[in-house]
Amino acid sequence: MREHAIEPGKFEELLQLEDALKKDSFGEVINPLLESVKTHKGTKDDPLPWPHIMYSENVHKLIEAVYNFHKNNPDYDLTDYMCILEQYGYTDIKVDTIDVSEMDDKCLMALFMALIRGERFCDGLILEALEAGAVQRWLARLREIVS
Repeated sequence: MREHAIEPGKFEELLQLEDALKKDSFGEVINPLLESVKTHKGTKDDPLPWPHIMYSENVHKLIEAVYNFHKNNPDYDLTDYMCILEQYGYTDIKVDTIDVSEMDDKCLMALFMALIRGERFCDGLILEALEAGAVQRWLARLREIVS
């Protein structure tokens, strides 16, 4: 764990979402495929729409807050988020069960970035983490760190 003073407000954009995400529906899976089979041919010129996640406004704010943190805090080097997690001993990350109770701010932010970037390769990863309460636990840990 890193020992350092944290600037006031450094995590404010993220922490402002804490209460909103406790009551949010997060989003929904949109599966137009079932109905589309009747109206689309599934050809190159008339493809079938692919199922996707329609995230809530608060989830979009979470994603934006993580990217803003990354942009505004280059000293955290979140581009190498997986390297950071590995340095802290996390190689097999299961977002719904990972224990963050001892994580410091750098490791926690690497975890947030891994979640956000992981969505590009696994649709619904953010939704899964939110529904399992993982993101809420991470925000609570972040609040502990800054308090």
